[in-house]
Amino acid sequence: QLHTQSYSYSRHHLLQNVLVLLKTAHPSDRPLNANFAPPISLAPISSFKNRQLPPTIMQLMNLPDELLGSILSYISPDEVLFNAQLACKRLRAACGEPLLWKHHCQTDFKYWDPKHRIQQKLRGNVNDVDWKKLYVYRRWMDLQITQVLDSILDGQVDRIRKYGKIAEFGYDAKDTLLRHCRTDDSAEDVLARRYYANSVLDHLHRSQALAVWHEVINGHSVSLERALGSFDLFVLGDKFGDLLEISQLLDDWAARFKKECPNYRELTMRKKALLLTRFVRMHNLTGCGSDEAYRDLQNCFIGIVLQDDNHPSLPLLTVAIFCCIATRLGIDARPCGVPLHVHAMVFPSKTETLDGRDVLKDGTTGGPMYLDPFRSDHEVDKEDLHRMLGSFGVDAHEYGRYIAEAEPTNLILRTSRNILSSVQQYRALHGNSDDNSRFVLYRNPYTDTENSFYAALWANFIFGRPSSAMDTSNQRKFIPLILERYERLFPMDSDLVERYICPLFTSTWNQEYRELQEALRVVRAADYTPKQVRRRDNQALEGVKYHVGQIFRHRRYAYEAVIIGWDIECGMNPDWIATNGVDWLSRGRHQSFYHVL
Repeated sequence: QLHTQSYSYSRHHLLQNVLVLLKTAHPSDRPLNANFAPPISLAPISSFKNRQLPPTIMQLMNLPDELLGSILSYISPDEVLFNAQLACKRLRAACGEPLLWKHHCQTDFKYWDPKHRIQQKLRGNVNDVDWKKLYVYRRWMDLQITQVLDSILDGQVDRIRKYGKIAEFGYDAKDTLLRHCRTDDSAEDVLARRYYANSVLDHLHRSQALAVWHEVINGHSVSLERALGSFDLFVLGDKFGDLLEISQLLDDWAARFKKECPNYRELTMRKKALLLTRFVRMHNLTGCGSDEAYRDLQNCFIGIVLQDDNHPSLPLLTVAIFCCIATRLGIDARPCGVPLHVHAMVFPSKTETLDGRDVLKDGTTGGPMYLDPFRSDHEVDKEDLHRMLGSFGVDAHEYGRYIAEAEPTNLILRTSRNILSSVQQYRALHGNSDDNSRFVLYRNPYTDTENSFYAALWANFIFGRPSSAMDTSNQRKFIPLILERYERLFPMDSDLVERYICPLFTSTWNQEYRELQEALRVVRAADYTPKQVRRRDNQALEGVKYHVGQIFRHRRYAYEAVIIGWDIECGMNPDWIATNGVDWLSRGRHQSFYHVL
């Protein structure tokens, strides 16, 4: 019950009275801003001119502003925008309160593009932001994205441009796309809408991942979880676990540590680090349960590792998680690039040593300590690391280089190589159904391995340039591999190829550059060309056993899909045929092949 000194309405009665008032607004009084299209269309509502308001409504208007604002928060934003604020001056003022629209921005939209600096706005003074305008902008944008997505479903041409148009809205588009990804089963176009909403969302995620890596390669400060979490964006789909959510998971682990170890601030830096190591290991954030699971694909993705109950990971991600939590606790922890097995380094503060003593005689606070949270609760002696490097054949004068802080670029490359190793192992198994679960992330082993491989190729391309900026040969060898998948699986990434690969070539006369431009032209031309109708009207097509629209489970790869097209025989280029072992099949390339979703 809501009570005031003058009124004893129940909340139910108050809301009923407000709704009565809303339904008496005059449509001609709606001051719509021409810059923003209304999110919904409303039928005309009756006028209350020359009518006396009911006594209960008059009493309602005498409620304090705070109580009236609280009641309005229970009404849908559409009712507030197109009905309530038009009813009378008092309600118009109440409907414009920043607190009301800040509430709707927080509850109706979860994902925000970085350009909004939404966290900064939420922490600031509520009156410093035009929350109502921001909300209306997001609703207008929702309408625009839905219209473009509808046009993608309505026609099979010009889809690349439409993908790019949605991507231009940035991360604001994710809320809208997720809603379409979860279209109700009763919708007439449910399968197509879910598929293309997921496809556009995948493209948006890849755009964000490459933007983060571009910041890293250009020397900008990027957190470790964002640098490594960008791999997750290539495989995420409509699931939980993007960059913001990975940071939230790490925040939760840091908060849990503070709750379980409330007195940790009183400890020296060394004891804090050892306490955190024990915490990480006690909660099983420390890697694989068996040697056989070491190359499981999920071990390479920090977002999946954090969400999985068993938290399986490689040493690199175990150390990354340790360092990310440590940073939130005021511990200066950084990855150490020891060959084959990443360790953690913890540095003293600027004012005291790791053991809490004042600065040393030489004015320093001493060197770092080394930890291996993947294997042990205890500190790793520096001499043990030297002996290990010696066993690898490293010269003594180079020890310092290998036990120094690992740059983010190094960690990204090492992660990409781990992914490539896992994908190669999957392919070596030829999709054996007994082992498929080791390579499933969110969808099916085929899709997950292809998306993971694509991520690793992009990472190797972006970070593959050696110290000599003029030497791009290492990068160039990944371009054909990226283009092959771009042409076959990711044609919507044309803008990403143009943005990140084309600038590598300084001369337009370069043969590789001309081949790249030709590949882009061919893909765009195919996108502009209406699809040819293929009929089963001759004897040669009798070998095409299955029909468009049939749903099946693949015998070897175990994924489920729907047939959307077919070829009488394999029409791919010879390199693709050789890479995928088509000629090893029982009837080789001379049999029907199917296009599937």
